[in-house]
Amino acid sequence: MKRLSHRVFSRTLGAAGLGAALAAGPAVAAHADGASGYTPSSADFKDCPAIPQGAQSWLWNCVAIVMTGGEMKLGGLTQKITSPITVPVAVGLHEWKLQIRTPDGGFRSDPISIPKESAPLGLDGFQVRVQQAGAITLGKYVLPDSIPLKVKTEYTKANLLGDNCYIGSDAAPVSITPNLSDLSLKNVNGAWVIPAKITDTAFPVPAATNCGLLTGVMNTLVGLPSPSGANKADIDVVIGVKNYMFGQVTDAFARDRGITAGKVLPSLKSAKVPASPIAS
Repeated sequence: MKRLSHRVFSRTLGAAGLGAALAAGPAVAAHADGASGYTPSSADFKDCPAIPQGAQSWLWNCVAIVMTGGEMKLGGLTQKITSPITVPVAVGLHEWKLQIRTPDGGFRSDPISIPKESAPLGLDGFQVRVQQAGAITLGKYVLPDSIPLKVKTEYTKANLLGDNCYIGSDAAPVSITPNLSDLSLKNVNGAWVIPAKITDTAFPVPAATNCGLLTGVMNTLVGLPSPSGANKADIDVVIGVKNYMFGQVTDAFARDRGITAGKVLPSLKSAKVPASPIAS
């Protein structure tokens, strides 16, 4: 009975998790051996969130989204993904409800350097940290309605911007719609991953705040606030799925959805996703 239930739930939780994990992080077609030098490993799952106390571990999956390349354009600031960024999200059933969990305090990237030619004032030493901005909820097709982000901007050579300079906030996030496309299945050094792509151009970007005396200068130079249509997310990702009891289930989940090696699905909506999150 448990084996059958695991098969049923791993199919559906994988679908939910794929969308939910994408809600945890910002994200072209993805390549596991892309420009960032990413290679899949067990380390992709080292920060999987804890599941609720009393939850059945076999009913929960950790979905690791690794951003391996691409870029985000926020007003006049274009930030390339030059090193892998991993965003883990837990998705499962508890108390008869489909639930998601993100890491304590929300996801956050390591510092990402801004090239001098793209930086405000053309100065070397600017960097950003992409962070979760507020709660993430599942929407239609067990996908998040949006990815709420805020971008902390820092200058490492002097305290020009203070310690709380952000583009976006919990109250006014940069909300990206997770338009997931170009899904396939790939084996890299014995590890299965799902390469995919997220693109969006319909999100507005609020003005930067709390950047000290340079707040106005930052907004003028970067062109913030920036209206919908003037911004873009175009980021490569690879996705892995690990069940909290049974281990790696990426290949099983992908094949259940019609995602196979040698075949590229144009979007997640093209996959064979059950209408109900608890359907077989």
